[in-house]
Amino acid sequence: MAYYSQFHHRLFLALIVFLPLFLSSTTDASEPRQKTILMRSGWQTVNIGDIGHTPGTLRYLETYLPDVRVILWLHKTTDEITAMLRKRFPKVQIVQGRLNARGKANNPEFQKAFDEADLFLYNSGMHFNQFWPPPIYIIEACTVTKKPFCLYGQSFDGFAPEDEEKMSKLLSRAAAIYTRDVESFYYLRKIGVASPSLAFGPDGCFGTDVRDDEISSAWLKKHDLKPKEFITVTLRSNTPKIGAKKSTSMNPANPSKEDLAQNELWTKKLRAVITSWVRKTKKKVLLAPEVNKEILHAKTMIFDKLPADVKPYVVNRDPFWNVDEAASVYAQAIAVVSMEPHSCILALAVGTPTMHLASPRHGLKRWMFRDIGLSEWLFNIDVDPSSQFTRALLKIDANPDLAKSKVNRSMHTVNTRSKEMMGELKEILNQQ
Repeated sequence: MAYYSQFHHRLFLALIVFLPLFLSSTTDASEPRQKTILMRSGWQTVNIGDIGHTPGTLRYLETYLPDVRVILWLHKTTDEITAMLRKRFPKVQIVQGRLNARGKANNPEFQKAFDEADLFLYNSGMHFNQFWPPPIYIIEACTVTKKPFCLYGQSFDGFAPEDEEKMSKLLSRAAAIYTRDVESFYYLRKIGVASPSLAFGPDGCFGTDVRDDEISSAWLKKHDLKPKEFITVTLRSNTPKIGAKKSTSMNPANPSKEDLAQNELWTKKLRAVITSWVRKTKKKVLLAPEVNKEILHAKTMIFDKLPADVKPYVVNRDPFWNVDEAASVYAQAIAVVSMEPHSCILALAVGTPTMHLASPRHGLKRWMFRDIGLSEWLFNIDVDPSSQFTRALLKIDANPDLAKSKVNRSMHTVNTRSKEMMGELKEILNQQ
């Protein structure tokens, strides 16, 4: 009996020690491994559109892929931007570094993030074109490591004819390509891109929900800009970026006579809209920068040249701002009138009507507003008369409920398609 009791006592002790380990291993074996997405984003810190891509796409990932681990590879950031992202997305790991075409990173943390990723997501922009070297190394790194990749909400403004065949083959390796404008979709089809999933897919910035209502309200109050009693106007000029070392066709280091003439054409039309708006409504105007370089040019090309009776109604935003403060200001505006597309996107995301006064010079991305059903608020600033802009703006002011319904309709299109895109990304992850 003593031996029998000792045997059961030892068996009981063994069960206490080993049963939890057995159950844990059984549970682990039955639970699927958490999938990981590595997202490349954050192209500039001097452009609220390039800042806004990041929280926008992160929000869609958080909403529709809640069980997926997300690592954010930031190209550029500041302490302020990083703090904003950490506050809004505390679960997202943020890494920085460089990667070569063999999939080798320049620091251990980033290497671990790349190695653990089940899917590489290259966020919204217009990086694959003939105007600057496309990031082919990303495609090569994913190919070498057999990692699926997705190009999310991109515009494709064309490659040099001699590069089209090569780029078609490279882009065909993508598990999914979403073009934020339908013209880009047609172009990729024309050059033979055969990605398993090639379709229209909105810019990630549409998902942005970061806000800084406290700072924005204080700034608006300081400048006597009352909620829903002002519009914003955003300039895009042919001028170099602040501190830029290289010249590009869109930001010429030494603007030509044609560049300067175009600047005058654009700002003359913007001044005409502002003047008509102020004189007819007696409501205010905020010159709102999407890019920091435009603060100076908005003052010298627009504000300083306004009629004396109009100037008291106009405020030039200075200093530059983060995307959360800009979004909060746009939410208080009657309408956002912008030559830059991402101020328009941020406006729609917060429910504010918007008008995009686009120049074909700035690429295919302008067509995204047509493609979400807002053709009547899309204009060609090169050829359309300013009277058309003013007429559309006054219609928005006269019937805000109708304008709001158009915003809601367009955002329903955006959000429905974005949800579908996330579903496709989930299918790609499940195949890994």
